[in-house]
Amino acid sequence: MRGMTASKASKFCVWMIVLAVPLTACGDVAGRRSPEEWLSLSYSGLAATDQYAFTGSMSMQTADGMTFKPQLFEGKVVDHEQLTLQTSSEDPLHWNPVQVLGALKDEHEEVRVVGGSSDGETVTLRITEGKKASKEKWEQRLRQQLDQLMAGAPSEDSPYKDEWNAELARSKKELDAMLSTLEAEAEYELVIDRDRLLPLRMDEHTTFRFAHKGRELSEERKTSVRFQSFDGSSTGSVQQTQSRDTMDSVPIEREKERN
Repeated sequence: MRGMTASKASKFCVWMIVLAVPLTACGDVAGRRSPEEWLSLSYSGLAATDQYAFTGSMSMQTADGMTFKPQLFEGKVVDHEQLTLQTSSEDPLHWNPVQVLGALKDEHEEVRVVGGSSDGETVTLRITEGKKASKEKWEQRLRQQLDQLMAGAPSEDSPYKDEWNAELARSKKELDAMLSTLEAEAEYELVIDRDRLLPLRMDEHTTFRFAHKGRELSEERKTSVRFQSFDGSSTGSVQQTQSRDTMDSVPIEREKERN
């Protein structure tokens, strides 16, 4: 600082420090959002996005180690609400990203920031869904599947109508017994883009415990989803980093759900 005395230089430095402190403090406050705020903001960000795409896989495993073939799916949302979902399986799949995040926002038991969240680009949340909400969700889905089965009843004059009714009654009785003992524990890991406040990745791990014909059984369900093409464009470098972990592209055979 040519021409500036030591005293003036000292005062100048102090003044610059005073100016810098509020700016630094503001930055710290912005980075200290609570886990609940991050979850709420990611839900609001996705709900406000006009269109986006996602790919995912869902697998089931029994307690004795039997694993079923993973169900692959891909989806696209346009005009905020119009969902097109395609899957590689004949089994129906119900997975709406906004509904999942909204339910977690309203019905979580615990949400916390976990390791790997200080990379400056993403925040990772670990979310435990409320047990009551988990059980009610799966009870509703299973009863809906039974209702769909009932809708396919044979005609009254069908020669196997009585046999079909007997099988349906047996299935309903078994379902009621199973649901009366059902426990569901679900945990999610959600990776959020710090700048865009949009979800980049969501992993779900749900454990089911129930009784069937006097036996205590358990099953695990794992779902992994990657988001991309928000409003028709990629999310930039953060999304590119996340996409390295995305599953290999597999052709999806047919459309399963259109809302």
